Amino acid sequence: MEFLQNIDANSALTIALVCGGLCIVGVVLMFAFQFLGGALGMVGHLGGLLMNIVSGGPMSWCGCAVVIGLVIGCGGLVLIAASTLSTCGTPEAVNFCTFLGR
Repeated sequence: MEFLQNIDANSALTIALVCGGLCIVGVVLMFAFQFLGGALGMVGHLGGLLMNIVSGGPMSWCGCAVVIGLVIGCGGLVLIAASTLSTCGTPEAVNFCTFLGR
């Protein structure tokens, strides 16, 4: 109790800053935990969906695996074509540029 009776302005300012900082950190952590919980929940639901597909047997997930493979393959081809087209008009140009008329 003697501490509260003999408090000076610097100590009061320090206590106020610490309490304010704790309040701000608490609000930031509250939003961070909500975001983290939502992100982890989404990952969990996607994992559950994947497990439902896989546990259904080979006939139910084989088509999904083929479609996912095709999408990844098409994305890879687009990436390769884009990186190849970026060399057109430079000394590193390849025959793909002449094929497209660039």
